[in-house]
Amino acid sequence: MATAFFLGERGETDVVLVEQSWLGSGTTKGGLGGIRHQFVDELDVRLSQVATEFWRDFESFTSSAHDFEQNGYLFVAETADGMAALRAPMPLYERLGVEVEMVGPQRIARLVPGIRTDDLKGGRFGARDGYGVPVDALAGFAAAAALEGVRLVEHVRVDALITENGRVIGARTNDGEIRADRVLLATGAWTAPLAATAGVRVPIWPYRRSIMEAAGPFPKLASIPLVIEWESGLHFRPKGAAQRFAMPNLTADGAIEKGPAAPPPSFDAPALDSADVPPQFESWVKARGARRMEPFAHLKITDRWSCNYEMTPDEHPIVGAVPGTPGLYIAAGFSGHGFMHTPATAQLIVEELLDGKATTLDIADLSIERFRTGRRPFTTTVL
Repeated sequence: MATAFFLGERGETDVVLVEQSWLGSGTTKGGLGGIRHQFVDELDVRLSQVATEFWRDFESFTSSAHDFEQNGYLFVAETADGMAALRAPMPLYERLGVEVEMVGPQRIARLVPGIRTDDLKGGRFGARDGYGVPVDALAGFAAAAALEGVRLVEHVRVDALITENGRVIGARTNDGEIRADRVLLATGAWTAPLAATAGVRVPIWPYRRSIMEAAGPFPKLASIPLVIEWESGLHFRPKGAAQRFAMPNLTADGAIEKGPAAPPPSFDAPALDSADVPPQFESWVKARGARRMEPFAHLKITDRWSCNYEMTPDEHPIVGAVPGTPGLYIAAGFSGHGFMHTPATAQLIVEELLDGKATTLDIADLSIERFRTGRRPFTTTVL
């Protein structure tokens, strides 16, 4: 949707967005909404810098409201190894001018009233990070794009790409064919089977993650940072008077799994039951929450849902033109970081679509070509 908006901004008058259900029906409605600069690879940080400038001034660009709450991101660590991992990218942040600092238990206690700190070695805090509301941002992009003349087609499924002499020239839907000079797959966990219809192998697959909400109220926690336990992977952040919790997956024996151990044997679309939350997750969240936060001692979970990370083998997205398949572009595989980088990714892919090359940032490392050659330019960073 953001790409459609930026195409309209560039004066394109024949843009069509096709959505298999209704806008926001996929991961957007279930995302935690985190927006941060705290990555370990320079390109990720630069993407955040470009995106955050847009998030801070969203209304002036789109004439729609989106509440980016810059209350910060706070990682906390219980071990020396955890602190070493948090400290390692600090020189990168300093070089790029990112406002991030290492903090001790006393500062953590001031940032998050009621947090237990006696078992913490310390943490890392980014004051200009925070969280937004994905569905509100989507609505803003959609309204602005529609005003620019973008045609939004809902409840129409793309079944296959149309190719001619090796070039992608459109899409075949359950409601007929759409011919186009350029086709962008911004299709998340559904990308691989769709690209395969044009003979393109894309290593993207769904990886289910779950979120829960406790209604509260938690009056002293309404403006706290998004907090992440480095070792356990527990996230929590305010949502009005409530608190939202994101958690890692749990293996059959109860061990923590922050990300998939390896790619699956085939890259398929999400299963129909992927929205179910495993029942053992609630007891894990209650136990971890009570252990970390005094106000969470008697959590009452009022809502829960799952959605899919769109994973790649190096946990970084595929963005740009597909070499060897003219007319086809991809922006997918964000591995949990799609919302925060949306404005940057959309601007960059529009530059590729219209100018032949992204110029705001060099995104050559995000090309699908890296998986064909075996090149690995990134550090894996699933949280």
